[in-house]
Amino acid sequence: MGAQHRWAYHLLNPRPFRGHPDRRGRACARRVWARVLRGPRLCSGAYTHGALPDSGQLTVLVYAVDVGTTNLKVVLYDDQLRRLGTASAPAVYARDGVRVEFDPEQLFDTVLDLIGQCAANCDDVARHEAVIAITGQAESLVINDRRGTPVRPGMSWLDDRAVAEAAELAERFGTDYAFAVTGQPFPSATWPAAKLRWLGRHEPATLDSARSVLMIKDDLVRRFTGIAVGEITTRGFTYFWDVPNGMYWHEMLDFCSIPGGSLPEVVPAGTEVGQVSEDVVTRLPGASGYRVNVGALDHFCAMAGTGSYAAGIVSESAGTVLSLSLLDHEWSFDADRKVSFHSGLRPGDTVLFSGVDGGGAALEWFRGHGLAGMSYDELEQRLGSREYREPPIFLPYLTGVNPPDYFPDAKGAFLNLDLGHDQIDMAFAVEEGIAHLLRRNVEYLSPEPAHGMVSTGGGAASAFWNQLKADVCGVDVLVPDEHEATCRGAAVLALVAGGKLNRLEDANQLHAPATVRYRPSQTETRQARYRLFADYLRRLYQS
Repeated sequence: MGAQHRWAYHLLNPRPFRGHPDRRGRACARRVWARVLRGPRLCSGAYTHGALPDSGQLTVLVYAVDVGTTNLKVVLYDDQLRRLGTASAPAVYARDGVRVEFDPEQLFDTVLDLIGQCAANCDDVARHEAVIAITGQAESLVINDRRGTPVRPGMSWLDDRAVAEAAELAERFGTDYAFAVTGQPFPSATWPAAKLRWLGRHEPATLDSARSVLMIKDDLVRRFTGIAVGEITTRGFTYFWDVPNGMYWHEMLDFCSIPGGSLPEVVPAGTEVGQVSEDVVTRLPGASGYRVNVGALDHFCAMAGTGSYAAGIVSESAGTVLSLSLLDHEWSFDADRKVSFHSGLRPGDTVLFSGVDGGGAALEWFRGHGLAGMSYDELEQRLGSREYREPPIFLPYLTGVNPPDYFPDAKGAFLNLDLGHDQIDMAFAVEEGIAHLLRRNVEYLSPEPAHGMVSTGGGAASAFWNQLKADVCGVDVLVPDEHEATCRGAAVLALVAGGKLNRLEDANQLHAPATVRYRPSQTETRQARYRLFADYLRRLYQS
């Protein structure tokens, strides 16, 4: 399957960044540029567990907060990006059918508790300045009254009640026109726009009493600082933000009955918005001062955390959902290329994004139902212990529609299955099928070929699968030994904003994790199997 090689971490960046992280773009409607605080230059020191490394030389600590869908996490870093403490807790939801809600106040209390747990792992944190940098999910919705109290439970992006309203958005605006404005190829019940239209129909009193309509990260910033601001990399997941023009889409706001003045001002990724309010400081570990950084979307922070925020490098999050992100300096809108586009980590940057539901979820399904819950370690060992001459083909469309084809009638399927195949042959077919779907999405992201792919997430723990992906996609797959890529990226943004780093890529020189590189070994057999996958897909599902 090919050899693995360790490479210097900076090789994740084959070409230099353009521009400077402090460069300002043109002012846009409904956007405010908050003052970016600066600080002294980099300092160094040795790490000792249980105590801050050379604490007399350190000037700032960063608590990186990741508001994930499954877990909430806080990681404490020093200004050399050494990880000093980690704490996590499961995200809590109230579920009833398609209803998925959460308590914003409970979530904030949990974050404060996790910050305290991180600080407890280190001595002498009280002598240093601290920055709280926030990353995580985008679409989950929090609605507050004039006192800042939630008027109803928060609505998770998982909440699926607004399906009919999403269809209304498509009918009213047209998917192609809305795509050009919002950056999203299709409307969805996931987007806050659809949820707000649902609330206007089913809970009109909620919108009548709303004074702030915020996404989940926005509400955390407000609770820490008393300032309601939005962060630009998450705006493209609302379906009411005009991505090309950097402003709210007022036609959509009117259609969804969003109260005037209830939406936050929007600032660039990585902006420091101010001090933590006094009443919250009393609930935090000691520090000489606390500031808050708005961070960025979790997927984009992971790019900064792994050094893959570079043109031509695909960032893969190999989790239950397979997510791909790509910085594209040459991007221009193409209505026929259904790839979502978003504002990036620097003004003027465009990041392309694709989410594939039929990723790790398909392997987990087969592991549970086809392998009787076999451990991943055993599966890895058994997959690597045999040759595969003519394994079956698997189409990983268990969740139906997936990019880039968006076949409405697609289903999962094993093909070419015979009596000579066993469960391990089928497990290979599942991993290969997901790799085939990955290749289709990588090639679809941009007209320009990718230079490489950086993989993080649970699926990246499998060396066998990483090599298979490299072989199928025909590009080097790099896997950093970094389990907290998202939080590391949020810390990088905070250090740039605070003047500790000049540029995002400077972080690649600070305690960067070792990286394993998987080189592709493409053969005619490998290419023939991909062609067979594409042919079956076309013959079964293409209308």
